[in-house]
Parts: sequence; C-alpha cells; structure tokens
Amino acid sequence: MKPTREQKEREIDDNLEFFLAELPRLKQQHFGKFALLRNKELVAVFDTAEDAQTAGARFFKDGLFSIQKIDDTPANLGSYSYAVHLG
Repeated sequence: MKPTREQKEREIDDNLEFFLAELPRLKQQHFGKFALLRNKELVAVFDTAEDAQTAGARFFKDGLFSIQKIDDTPANLGSYSYAVHLG
C-alpha cells in the first residue's frame, strides 16, 4: 500500500528531529556524508546522496525514509527521490 503524503511528511519530520539530536555525534565520525533514516533511527551512512537514495528505495519499498547530509547546516532534505537523477 502506498503511503499517504501525510505519512511521508511525518516520517521526514520525525527523522529530522532524531537527526538533529544525534548530529553532534554523527559529525565527529561521518562529517560530509549522508545519513539514511527511518522510524527515527539511523539505518546507514553513505558517501553520496545517490547511494543513500538507492539503498533507501531498495530496502524500503513503501518509500518511507529520509536522507540528511551530515554537516553544519542541516536541512529537511526529505527523500531525494525528486532531486536525484538515478538513470
């Protein structure tokens, strides 16, 4: 079943809240990389946004995940599905 827009937004918002709380620790080990997040948990860290997007799409068929760049200016990037060309 395809998630609703509200479900996607809630997932992204919840993950951002978790990410911001963990950011100081993450910056020490993974600065400049990309975090794949789901259900307020860090799933994995990737070198590129494209790699994080590909893994998220592969692991989470429902599309409920988000990606954040680990740096000094966190932003709600949501899921890169509309921003990254995978072809």
